[in-house]
Amino acid sequence: DAASEALCATGDFPKLTALAEKPLIYARCFQDKLNIYNNLVRALSSSGENEECISRCVSVLSQLGEFLPKHITPDIYREEVAKVKRALIGQSKQDLLSLPVMTEAKKLTAMRFLNHMLIATYSANPPLNLLV
Repeated sequence: DAASEALCATGDFPKLTALAEKPLIYARCFQDKLNIYNNLVRALSSSGENEECISRCVSVLSQLGEFLPKHITPDIYREEVAKVKRALIGQSKQDLLSLPVMTEAKKLTAMRFLNHMLIATYSANPPLNLLV
């Protein structure tokens, strides 16, 4: 874990990718893998391997219970926008700002991986970027 952090910080992405495989195979539980996955997707994104970054993020998100469609159609996009609009009906800016801070660890982790995806999908998969 510390080694992957150091390799990510120094930009040694090939070594990080090679090092990450063993902990991912031998981790006792999914939770033990999350920091390695985080460093791995950061490295993939930084080295321009956006498709692999997106794929890893989608995999992690699905294990966290968050599912994204593989192919974004105009109908899917319209449906998602409509859901957001319905959720915001009657909510003022102040109402939204007054909401409690998110504390659920699983959701916070999902948000971290969605953030990685946002960066990678901007150039590699613009239709998916709109949903992220």
